[in-house]
Amino acid sequence: MKNAGVIFIILGVLAILFPFVAALSYNYMLAFLVLLGGASHFWWVWRPSFDGRLYHLVLAILFLAGGAALILFPMIGVLSFTLILGAAFLAHGVVLLGFALATPGMPMRWMAMLSGALGIAAGGLIIVGLPNTAAWAVGTIAGINMLFFGATLLSMSRAIKQLSA
Repeated sequence: MKNAGVIFIILGVLAILFPFVAALSYNYMLAFLVLLGGASHFWWVWRPSFDGRLYHLVLAILFLAGGAALILFPMIGVLSFTLILGAAFLAHGVVLLGFALATPGMPMRWMAMLSGALGIAAGGLIIVGLPNTAAWAVGTIAGINMLFFGATLLSMSRAIKQLSA
């Protein structure tokens, strides 16, 4: 767990320092997975049964074309990731703000309202700033996530070591 924590911290720092490279690498990972899905559908076309051959052939062609498009035109994937990230922040902020406004007696309600408002602001800025935000948003936010995850793994490793001692 300690080694994984260190690796995630290093990867997080690298993603923060080079966010566009990180976003491109996520795009290529997704492209590989989509191509793998296309290959698996293509394999199902050649199975002995006749059920669903056309269905799997169409899906194989679509998946393979989508994966190839992500490889040949990586900015499509990066822009899509950025748009989804902005929409997720926006939706999360709206839901959290609505929840906070609907529960007037909730302790620390102002924290939920602040978090919701910041989510709406962040999502709005990411979406409005497209395509420029694509160069940094996905990689930076994923890097921060990996950095904190690595720190969490390190602290859990230390806590487990203290409990076993």
